[in-house]
Amino acid sequence: MINYQEILSRYRPTSEEESKLKEISADIVAKINYICSLRGLRAEAVIVGSYAKGTNLRDGDLDIFIAFDRDYPEEIVNKEGLRIGHAVLPNGREKYAEHPYVSGEVKGVKIDVVPCYKMHFGDRKISAVDRTLLHTEYVNQHLDDRGRDEVRLLKIFMKSIGVYGAEARTFGFSGYLCELLVIRLGSFDRVIQFFSKAKGRVILDVDERFQDPMVLIDPVDPDRNVASPVSLESLSRMKIASKLYISSQDAQFFQIDYEKKDVAYHDRGTCIMIYSIQKPDLTDDVIYPQVYRFRSVLQKIMEAHEIRVISSEIDVSDRIYVLIETPTCNEDRIHVHTGPPVDTDNAVDFIESWKIRKRSRGPYLVGDRLYVDVFTGERSIEEIVRADIENYSIGKNLDKFKKNIEIMRFKGNSERMPVLDKFFGADVFRRNT
Repeated sequence: MINYQEILSRYRPTSEEESKLKEISADIVAKINYICSLRGLRAEAVIVGSYAKGTNLRDGDLDIFIAFDRDYPEEIVNKEGLRIGHAVLPNGREKYAEHPYVSGEVKGVKIDVVPCYKMHFGDRKISAVDRTLLHTEYVNQHLDDRGRDEVRLLKIFMKSIGVYGAEARTFGFSGYLCELLVIRLGSFDRVIQFFSKAKGRVILDVDERFQDPMVLIDPVDPDRNVASPVSLESLSRMKIASKLYISSQDAQFFQIDYEKKDVAYHDRGTCIMIYSIQKPDLTDDVIYPQVYRFRSVLQKIMEAHEIRVISSEIDVSDRIYVLIETPTCNEDRIHVHTGPPVDTDNAVDFIESWKIRKRSRGPYLVGDRLYVDVFTGERSIEEIVRADIENYSIGKNLDKFKKNIEIMRFKGNSERMPVLDKFFGADVFRRNT
């Protein structure tokens, strides 16, 4: 049997860390409240997030909101929120979600200072971040110390298998969703049992408005599905990992900081091309949807030239990398052009038009449809992509980098790259992120 207390002792914040977080948060809260008082602002600092709820893991972050009275216009909230954020985090950087906010570090602890509106149960939310205040209150009302540790176990498990986090990088389970699952089902073990037996969509609350792979309605906002970010793949990974854990009781399901082993690259008898462009300085939630679009555009270009895509992978690190695997590295010399069925009005026109055009074969019949084989000339995939990608948008922040796309063909002795590690190291319950 797995010793849960031993696992918690490894990942629960130490008493020294808790003291450090308490000191830092109290100092920032006092500074924010002083500035608000000095400037005559009806606003106050509120600690939110996993630290405020007691479900935080070791080396976690601090989230501190500046809650403004609800009658302030949004431009004032944004402007004053940034001013205060920079004042308490002098080396902080501005980031953008629904409200702009400031993110920085104090004594090695990452801190986000986020403006929002005050909100009480039953109030209409003005912005999505406002309900975070109620999330903290709700969780603290429904979890005791034992429940908080059950949440920690679930977070550790999900981090280990690569499904923790609702951001676009992961499309997985948020911390709040983990907390609600423990509140709803009672314990870590019961959550694992639940997912191990789940089939198809996971519906904890029936609501026909939501057709996501998983549905759990926010108890503080009945119009929101907390599980909406969970992708089908993340849900499937959670299901199979739960089955594997129950059958194996393997401690590696609780190893967040597991040691990654070098993945063996090998020739698959295919063509593996890596397309890379410069990475703009953007948050994950802004950049990842565009990276997925970049991959989709590359796949569309292949499909337009009847080049079959076998598989793909992405990585965002020093640059943006998209790996596309195809059967060969060249376009076919012969393109089969599909014509109309013989019993349509334009069948004769099709035949007549091809009498005066260069072709390799045809028009000819297969069943009741006309076809022509056209000699295209052999072009490499690299040539095709460079020529065609200008006809597509890969995202408003990435389009300016299209002309400087770098294309590399994988060879068995290629130098190590994270995107290749992901591709060759993929397995059923662990994802190198």
